[in-house]
Amino acid sequence: MNTFDFDQRLEEIQIAVANIFESPKRPAVSLIDEGETIVIQLSWVVDSHRDTTLDARCAATLRFSRAQLDRYAALDTARRRMIQQRIRERVRERFAAQQTPPAVEGACSVDIEVDDSEFETPEGFL
Repeated sequence: MNTFDFDQRLEEIQIAVANIFESPKRPAVSLIDEGETIVIQLSWVVDSHRDTTLDARCAATLRFSRAQLDRYAALDTARRRMIQQRIRERVRERFAAQQTPPAVEGACSVDIEVDDSEFETPEGFL
């Protein structure tokens, strides 16, 4: 897959995770390419204030291997959407699990090493 297509596939995942959680202000999604590891970080506002420096934010950091994303990039659109949905669900589940019982004030983040199994799709899936 050429670089342009790979970058486009990364952007698909960023867009897919951008609106996982409700936020009174626009969520921020950033990408860090560390070579063999690619990190996508989502941050969203949970308590908004007039002065944005006082906003309370939560964050989810997802770590992918380049091999996982190469595999994702080679899939057809339907399979990529399936994986995007699966990643969204995993982030929600992990965040909910960490927040039960509710986190101590200021402890509002989750770090996820994305597993290879997230990229498996059923044979014969169209």
